[in-house]
Amino acid sequence: MKTRCIRTVLLVLAATWLTSAAAAQTFTWGVCGHPSPSQALWSDYATQFATLEQRGLKSYRFDVPLTRDGSAATQLLQALVPLSHAHHITLHPILYVPFTWGDATDNGRYPDSDAGLEAQGYDRVAPIVLRFAADIRDWELQNELSLRQGFKSGTGTTASDYATPLAHQWATVLRGMSRAVHDVGTRTGRPLRTVVDTVYADFGLIPFLEAQGARVDKLAYHYYYGGGTSPYRVSVPGGTIDVFAEMKKIGKPVIINELNAAEIYAPLRGQPYDDAKALVSLKTHIGYLLNQNDANIEGAEFYELYDESGKNAAESNFGLMKTPAQPKTQMLLATVATCAMFSASEHATLVSQGLFTEADLAARQASCKTTTAAHTR
Repeated sequence: MKTRCIRTVLLVLAATWLTSAAAAQTFTWGVCGHPSPSQALWSDYATQFATLEQRGLKSYRFDVPLTRDGSAATQLLQALVPLSHAHHITLHPILYVPFTWGDATDNGRYPDSDAGLEAQGYDRVAPIVLRFAADIRDWELQNELSLRQGFKSGTGTTASDYATPLAHQWATVLRGMSRAVHDVGTRTGRPLRTVVDTVYADFGLIPFLEAQGARVDKLAYHYYYGGGTSPYRVSVPGGTIDVFAEMKKIGKPVIINELNAAEIYAPLRGQPYDDAKALVSLKTHIGYLLNQNDANIEGAEFYELYDESGKNAAESNFGLMKTPAQPKTQMLLATVATCAMFSASEHATLVSQGLFTEADLAARQASCKTTTAAHTR
């Protein structure tokens, strides 16, 4: 009975975005990863970029720690930039300065003061952005700041909720980081953008940062909701919020730079999550994103490319692929969303799991062809 109910829900949901070709024309899909020469899973950059191109994923978000002499960050981008050009992938680096790890003076280079924090942010960011300004437009500044202990004093919905010493320190750092990006943009004539992410109901973060002099050109949002949650009515202390309406109030272009199902969280390492529910959730929220008309959402990036079995259960199962050679059904959903090609066996999996009917997939292929034809005129 449970399986039958899930199948019924999925079939109803299919119609909500299978024919969303018009909405999808300007919507870019991507994925997060953790490229690193020291991690076997993530060290084969060429395989990752080939997979992205095959699956129609057009952007790749990843960490770039700016520590020590900065050479590791430079070497990473030197390796990824040629692959991004070869496979038509947009790079979305996340920049981290030493204050991320509590180092306010950058190993004694600066005084432990607001001026020192701003200088750290500027001096760490400017060289890497200048070197790759011709290859990378959007530069994300840090990650999930509002989740740091002591960062906010309230629910996070208003700027006044960030009247804390830690939030003011970070605003100073981001003032330096964002100024560096804009100075490089002015110097090179490139339309560079700064990106800052927020989560859940923390929409007061951006106005707070801007009031402190940090420049934010693009809003990023981490989107993890269950199948039973509507983004138009997300429960928060004291009521509900409409996520898309809140994005619209910010008044900036948006990228959903982490997207997956809340159901993937599992209680213990190695314990299975309810994959059927997770697929319902992911499919549902892909539909919400494609069909909303309030926020200026440029695209979404799935979190993440591969499962990471060595992490705790809450972080180990988010991959679109179990291994570099083994796609999960989540990847097949992503492939349908991007209008990329999938194999006959993958087609059969989508149908047998009740995600789509044969007619659904035929309709999607037709809408994708219409979109492609419109782009090539």
